[in-house]
Amino acid sequence: MPHLANLADRTLLPADHQRPSTSAAAFFSDADRNADASAGVPAALIVEQAPVSPQEALQAAFANPREALNQAAIVAITDARGNIVAVNQKFCDLSGYTQDELIGRNHRLLKSGVHDRAFFQNLYRSISRGKTWHGTLCNRAKGGHLYWVDTTIVPNRSADGKILGYTAIRFDVTPLTHARQELWNQAHFDVLTGAANRRHFLSQLEERTAQAKQAPFHVAMLDLDHFKEVNDAGGHNIGDQLLRNVADIIGTHLHDDELLGRLGGDEFAMILRASDAPATLDQRLRAMLQDIYAHRLTDSAVPRSTASIGLSRFPNDGDNSHELMRRADLALYAAKREGGDDWRAFQITYEAEAERRLDLRTRFFQAFANKQIHIYYQPIISLCASGPPAFEALVRWIDDDGTILTPGSFSEILQEEATAREIGNLALNTAINQIQQWNAAGMAFSTISVNATGPDLRSDMFVGRIVDAILSGQIRPNQLAIEITEGMLLDRQARRVRSSIDKLHQLGIRIAFDDFGTGFASLTHLRELPIHVVKIDRSFVQAICNSSKDRVIVDSLITLSHRLGLQVVAEGVETEDQMRMLARMGCDRIQGFLIAEALNATVAQAFLENVRA
Repeated sequence: MPHLANLADRTLLPADHQRPSTSAAAFFSDADRNADASAGVPAALIVEQAPVSPQEALQAAFANPREALNQAAIVAITDARGNIVAVNQKFCDLSGYTQDELIGRNHRLLKSGVHDRAFFQNLYRSISRGKTWHGTLCNRAKGGHLYWVDTTIVPNRSADGKILGYTAIRFDVTPLTHARQELWNQAHFDVLTGAANRRHFLSQLEERTAQAKQAPFHVAMLDLDHFKEVNDAGGHNIGDQLLRNVADIIGTHLHDDELLGRLGGDEFAMILRASDAPATLDQRLRAMLQDIYAHRLTDSAVPRSTASIGLSRFPNDGDNSHELMRRADLALYAAKREGGDDWRAFQITYEAEAERRLDLRTRFFQAFANKQIHIYYQPIISLCASGPPAFEALVRWIDDDGTILTPGSFSEILQEEATAREIGNLALNTAINQIQQWNAAGMAFSTISVNATGPDLRSDMFVGRIVDAILSGQIRPNQLAIEITEGMLLDRQARRVRSSIDKLHQLGIRIAFDDFGTGFASLTHLRELPIHVVKIDRSFVQAICNSSKDRVIVDSLITLSHRLGLQVVAEGVETEDQMRMLARMGCDRIQGFLIAEALNATVAQAFLENVRA
């Protein structure tokens, strides 16, 4: 069905006109006078008439059909050139014009601008050859609004067959047309934003790529950065408002021949002209991103939003909709991977990188299903006091050939929130079970620390597991430590993370601040958070023996932490010189290859037994 709100109109019939004939006017006046003669008269006052035969009733009906037609239909009579000769009252009521305003005027008075020239050429070709035409017409009323009429136009012939004029019989189908239009809109446009929905966008893209001589164009994919955090912080109403506003912002940057679609969630797509010079295109896309960033929602608690854009070009990057969308999506991923709030055009290297990521992801989840993802334990020993060692629980992937892979080789997979939660729950549950086993075996150890991520501390399941383990007596609170990083505290959902940290602290869980010294606001966090342990990042420790600056930094961090009542652990200790220097500085504990690499559970228990012996 055509999009009726976006068609174009021309004149109905030729322009010359003449005054109406008496007989044509009488067609309507007799019927108007006889219409509903008994309307409004009480039933008791109506004189009962004698019954009539079917033949008499039929004769009466054929004798005066005008009344029935006049009451049921919208009727107009024109001359051969399309000038209005007569109309009935229903025509006037619907069009808003009086009979005096209509009679003698050409039918172009009602043109709506909806139908194109070809439409009326076809109509006039039919009726001028003496054929009856039937179809739906859109006219414009005197008040300016549009209305639709189901129309039948019948040529009126003389005795010798010459066409003298036309009778048009119409029925108002405006409500039905509006209902159909609404159904069409719902099937093709996104209800929330008004943009084309996925189905309509892909259909339009298919049409463009199917045209062999189609001029080049761009397909752009736009995705909001951290949209989930907007929903979590402000609620779905705020998220919906942001999507509506973003669609409006994008729309202001599009030309009339370009199309915006919403594919789902916070993902939008655009068909853009490719006639712009590269510098102009870059300016357009950056202006779009800037306007999205500049937009502020009414809820001040919700942070500003940024977006990323990936671009592909037809036909260079693909000659079909699937390839264009896929490659625009690869470019979008590249923009996000490089920090977001920017755009990237597709490059062939993105294809190889995508294949590598897919292979890595497939292998990782196969390994996870095959229980090849393990938790190892790296010892943390005391430098300045006697006492049992602690351990840090670390994720290790044991590949099919026996190679032990560290998270650094698959960190991009762990950046996926769902995957991070799976691994976080595995590490936590394994550590809790290990604490239970060592307790049962009478092994002396200090704590096992687990690295938590933002998704972990935003998860009720992660925190709830710790609560259950303590309340059920599986572990003692001081036997488990949770390591956090500054990035989690700068997260857009930092309030939820902070709430979980406070809850764990109240339970007696030790909180360790990992990678200390590498962030931007670490001192503020030391002051405000319930931290027990500061872990100095290995990047400072590795150079303390030959870099005076790093030596001063590490010494200052240890002194500061002690004055705040915090213990200090130095990570990445690999030489005895590093260990001795850290001991002279008063560092409490160290971990690193000098002591031991990460050990599986069996070897870690043997380590504990050796320490006890």
